[in-house]
Amino acid sequence: LVAEILGENGILAVQEKTVHDHPSYSGSYIRARQTVRNALKDHPGIRLVLDLHRDAAGEGGKQLRTRAEIGEETAAQLMVVIGTNHEGYEDNLSLGLKLHVQLEQQVPGIMRPLQLRSQRFNQDLSDGALLIEVGTAGNTLDEALTAADSLAWAIAQLAKGAN
Repeated sequence: LVAEILGENGILAVQEKTVHDHPSYSGSYIRARQTVRNALKDHPGIRLVLDLHRDAAGEGGKQLRTRAEIGEETAAQLMVVIGTNHEGYEDNLSLGLKLHVQLEQQVPGIMRPLQLRSQRFNQDLSDGALLIEVGTAGNTLDEALTAADSLAWAIAQLAKGAN
């Protein structure tokens, strides 16, 4: 959905659908690292690398469900996560903050607080790399897709220089 909306806005998007958390979550970022490197090599004009997935937030075996209202629809909330364990994290942080503000202006309440974490999340491979949590495992697919739609439109607006 995100790649489709970006394409409709004249932004070429390369979507990688490789599953990196199989056979286990452990090592998934190591496996994803080569995929990102290959994409950057094959498409040297890439300016934004997105790692999209759902947050596994929950407590006591019960999954958290985040929600934002968009008109008549319910969307999952989004969260930007920035890994700080590399020298260029400030560029990713700046981009993440811009996207966070853009989304909150477009759809008030859709954003969870931006998180800084002491990992890399492969964000050291590009100064335009973001990890975006699209809802949580407690959200429905429709809620996640509604949020992804808002995310794509916000990215398109940022690419066009809008605030």
